Amino acid sequence: PPRLPSRLMNEAKVRPARDEGERLVLERILEESFGSDELPWTTWMERIGHENLRVVEEGGVIRGGLGFYRFGQWWGGARVPMIGLAGVGVAPDARGRGLARRFLVEALAEGRAEGVPLAGLFASSVAVYRSVGFEQAGSALRYVAPIASLPPGDHALSCEPFSTLEEGTPEKVALRALYEARARRWSGHLDRSEAIWARIQRPYKGISRGYRFGPKDAPEGYVIYAHAPGADLHFGVVLRDLVLATPAAARRCFALLTDLRSLGNELRWLGCASDPLVSHLPEQTARITENGRWMLRILDVPRALTMRGYAADGEARFGVRDALFGDVGVHLSVKDGKAEVERE
Repeated sequence: PPRLPSRLMNEAKVRPARDEGERLVLERILEESFGSDELPWTTWMERIGHENLRVVEEGGVIRGGLGFYRFGQWWGGARVPMIGLAGVGVAPDARGRGLARRFLVEALAEGRAEGVPLAGLFASSVAVYRSVGFEQAGSALRYVAPIASLPPGDHALSCEPFSTLEEGTPEKVALRALYEARARRWSGHLDRSEAIWARIQRPYKGISRGYRFGPKDAPEGYVIYAHAPGADLHFGVVLRDLVLATPAAARRCFALLTDLRSLGNELRWLGCASDPLVSHLPEQTARITENGRWMLRILDVPRALTMRGYAADGEARFGVRDALFGDVGVHLSVKDGKAEVERE
């Protein structure tokens, strides 16, 4: 991978964004990097937390930066702390000098020093992130299907709107618990931070709408969606979150969605290769419009292996090559779903 010339390597430094002025400079860089002047980077920075923004400075000038989410990822029913890198950008006139690699490496080292064993992201360039140890770990597929092709469902279960999942009311706690119960069973799902919940509930564009299935004190599922305006008053329905814990909740959800079909023409959602919603369709009416991959980087191998859960007992010995943080030999022993790791 390209490296900074020695003079620039000495000059370039990665540090937190200090004030509103520096955040504004980073905003302008991100606007150009992501090809849009309409994305609300100020809101994104507020949600992710100003303390989680990093810039790379060269010769007294901010040349780029990034932000990172702090959350967890479920593996084998156990939460493993994780940082999610986002908003990675370098000014066009400063590219080709290894600055992106510089602040990526320092952000990863910072997370590792804090005891965070994992880092994840959606990559705009696989090669860049592979150069610092990331690898493709899972699928993120965008689906679309005609609303008219959904199963009809039924209206037996109650269905009521809710406004937000970001407040600590008993109803919101119960609905979040539904998501967590599902995420624990599905390795790779996030233990969402408040920034992620805010992004789901309050999208940067448009309005989200949420509906609960079942009684307030014992919900069986929920859906959050937004409208995507189309031609002649028609619109698409974009799922932003969906948890269906019982067959009754699934039937009520399908009834809610199919009741939109007079003007709602298609359903869009982000799913995976073995997507449950696709399995519910009576016919093969879903099509994939985008096939993406998310990437994962293990920052601390022994810690990551110790913190995750396991479905079976056993042991293994293996070596890990890590150009950033050093090679390590591992003896892994698992009993009753818990792991002990010895360095070798």
